[in-house]
Amino acid sequence: MVQNPAAVIAMAAYTVAIFALLLYERDGARHRHHVSWLAYGLLVVLGGSAIELLLHAKAVSYFEAGRAALLALFIVRSRGNVARLLRSEK
Repeated sequence: MVQNPAAVIAMAAYTVAIFALLLYERDGARHRHHVSWLAYGLLVVLGGSAIELLLHAKAVSYFEAGRAALLALFIVRSRGNVARLLRSEK
């Protein structure tokens, strides 16, 4: 079981980010293949990180937990829209 506080924070962040990506609804938005592949790759990396965290929870630092939390914040802010993450505002 995970007892490292940083590991708990990172695991919660990865879980939130994964669900935000999985629950994204297009609502008429265009389908872009490259963005779909990037979203898939992001899901694979986040899921792999969560699994690795379950196996090696003692090796997690607060910097990794912070990185996971920031990534989850960005994904939730964009409501799971990966194209919106890539877009730059002028």
